[in-house]
Amino acid sequence: MRAAWSTALLAVVVVLAPGGSAGAQGSGTLYLVRPDPRLCPSPLCGGAWVRRVNHAVTRCADGSVQRECYVARVSGVPEKLTSARAGSTLVRGRLVPAGLDGFPGLGALAATAAWRPAGPRPPTGTTFRVRDNGVRCVTTPCFSLTAQAVEGGGRATLSGLDLTRAGVTRRDEAQAWRAVTRGGLLVTGTVRRVPRAGPAGTGRALRATQVWLRP
Repeated sequence: MRAAWSTALLAVVVVLAPGGSAGAQGSGTLYLVRPDPRLCPSPLCGGAWVRRVNHAVTRCADGSVQRECYVARVSGVPEKLTSARAGSTLVRGRLVPAGLDGFPGLGALAATAAWRPAGPRPPTGTTFRVRDNGVRCVTTPCFSLTAQAVEGGGRATLSGLDLTRAGVTRRDEAQAWRAVTRGGLLVTGTVRRVPRAGPAGTGRALRATQVWLRP
């Protein structure tokens, strides 16, 4: 009798409709942006380096394909997000000609949205949008999260999201979990199996190296 009741518990799953808007969606492409540390006359130096998220190469404003592209300026986001102190920033936008006289080959990033890094470490791994998928269980592991790789990547259902390695503060962690339930949280990291995660067996968790939050 006890065995039959346990089996029934493991099989019960309630599905709720998730709500909220997709935080990582919108017009433009997602780029990882880092300040240009070189010392030479502007605008040839002092702008930023950008690379497309989850891609090995990026198409620059001049049509060339590079690992990352230099842009003379980033418009549409607060300067503090792309300053040397900010480190890498996640930006949605378009690479366009900078329109600077005498520098026809230089590009610019016209941004429509930006996310600040919540942790102190460089992002490594794949960048996902993680959201609550509405699944509710009576046992663990419960696959109540969906991780969609941004910029045309794959999808995985998760039983956990591990933010400890990202080094975020408690305040930012709370903001991150609110984003998960309100449409999506941008997270860079690696999806891993979690053996013996609970009575239901093996789980699957995203171990974050960086968490991206709205400024």
